[in-house]
This record gives sequence, C-alpha cells and structure tokens, in this order.
Amino acid sequence: MTQALTTHLSPASPSVLSAFDARWSSVLSMARTVRLCLREARPLVQVMFVLRFVTGALLTASAAHHRPDAPHLLLGAAAWWAATVSVYVFNGVSDLCEDRANRSRRPLASGRLTEEAARRAVAVTALTGLLLSCAAGWRVAEATAVFLALGYAYSAPAIAAKCRSWSASAVTCAAAGTTYLAGVASSGSTLAPEAAVFALVLSLGVGLIAAVAKDLGSTRGDALAGRRTLAVIRGEHSARRFCAASGGALTLTLTAGALWVHELPLDAAAVVFAVGALCVAGRCLPLRRKSARMKSRHFRAPYRSWMATQYAVHLTALTALIWA
Repeated sequence: MTQALTTHLSPASPSVLSAFDARWSSVLSMARTVRLCLREARPLVQVMFVLRFVTGALLTASAAHHRPDAPHLLLGAAAWWAATVSVYVFNGVSDLCEDRANRSRRPLASGRLTEEAARRAVAVTALTGLLLSCAAGWRVAEATAVFLALGYAYSAPAIAAKCRSWSASAVTCAAAGTTYLAGVASSGSTLAPEAAVFALVLSLGVGLIAAVAKDLGSTRGDALAGRRTLAVIRGEHSARRFCAASGGALTLTLTAGALWVHELPLDAAAVVFAVGALCVAGRCLPLRRKSARMKSRHFRAPYRSWMATQYAVHLTALTALIWA
C-alpha cells in the first residue's frame, strides 16, 4: 500500500513535462508572432484607420440627430482594424526587398518576423475582418471587401499601384474614403454634408500628402525596385514642394467647406487642419545642416507632421461633437 501511494504522488513523468513545455513554447511563439505582425502593420496607422471609421459614423449620426447602433459600430470598427492589419502586413511582405535596401528596422525587413508567418497573418486577419463586417451589416461588409481589394491592388506584384505616385495617390485616397463611407454605413444614416466635406478633404490629404511624403528618404530602395515615384523621377525637393502646395490647397478647400456647412465640428477641424498644413509645409523646407542623424529625421518629418495633423483634426472634430 505504501508503494502504491508513493507511486501515485510521484512527480510528473518527463514526457508529460516535455509536452507541457512544447505547448507553452508554442503559445509564446504565437504571441510573439502576433506582436510582430501588429508592429509590422504600423500601430499608428491602424489606430488612424479606426479613427476615420468612427469619425465618419459619429459625424453622420450627429447630423441626423440620432445615436448610432453601438454594437454595429463596434463590430465595424473591429472589422476595419483587422482588415487594416491584413493590408499593411501584406504591404510589408511585398516591400521586403526595398525595405532591406533602405535598411528598415521593421520586423520583416530585420528578419524577426518570417515571411511565411506574415502571409498566414494576412489571410487570417482578412478573413476575420470580412466575418466581423458581415455581422456589422452588409454595407459595411461590401466596404470591407472594397478596402481589402484596394489594399492588395496597392501592393500586389502584378499591378503594384505603389510603384507610381499617381496610382499610389489614387488608391490610398480611395482607401481612406472607403473607410469614412464604411463608418457612415455602420451609423445607419445617409451621408451628411458635414461628413462628406470632412471625408473628402482628409482622404485627398492621404493621397496628395501622405502617399508622396512617405517616399522621402526611400529613393534608393525604390529606384532599385523599379518604382517611378515622384521623389525618384523629379527628386525629393519637387516632392516636398508638392506636399507643401497640396497642404495649402486642401486648407482652402476645407475652409470653404466649413463656411458652407457652418457646423462646429467642421469649423474646429478646419482651424486645426490649417495649423497642421503650415507645420507640414515648414517640414518640407530644405535642410541647411547635413549631419546624418538630422538628414534621417528630415526625410520622415513631413510624413510625421501629416500623421500628427490627421490625429489632431479627427480628435478635434470628435471633441467638438461633444460640445455641439
């Protein structure tokens, strides 16, 4: 009896411990892959797309004087987040050669995330986004499918809209516009003038400023990959002037729209946008001192200023909705 009790209380066998260690190791590996995929998909961009979705929904609902369907809004925002991750991880896979040539520190280019794992993540997040969007409503599901198609058209090797500035601008502008329209669809209302003006100007900003500014400092890798971007063809000074001029033109457009609609969220957004456009223009000025560190920061400065402007404009519009 003592022998039987001793046998029952004996430690787990080595095979059981090995199986447990293997499973725990697999869980940790999966968690690390998820974290790297999210980082590859650029968290600031992920949040920005969800913010566009929510802003489109709330501006429209406010104009219609009703509350949006909260479950549909949350499901739609989650679907859009998943679709955005899918599109940007796919972009990272397609940009692998250029990113390595440009010495990018992103997970794929640095080798911390394998291409195989990234491709699996693209499929899983795309499917998740479509399923969640179906639960949010068919109009949101249609917009999600269009958004995924635009994202893959931007990066897919056979067509690769990213290889030319005009096509990159058109696709990114359409993707941003689709995001706002998906938010409108989730609100259950029709597109209001206030939301239409806001979505139009901010979508054009993505196409005319962000799509051009992001290529600054990447001309070496882009040229090696055969891309015909504005910065490669006409030089970075021309690309910077284009970004600055676009910011000025869009400021005038949003100001005119705000005067026409005359609603507090759009008025406040126009003021913040004007300040942001000035910052982008200032960041586009030539650099006098040429230390390597300053040049590296200078290349990304216009794009970072535009990202900050987008965040400020959207958050200002949402804050104004509370006070309106």
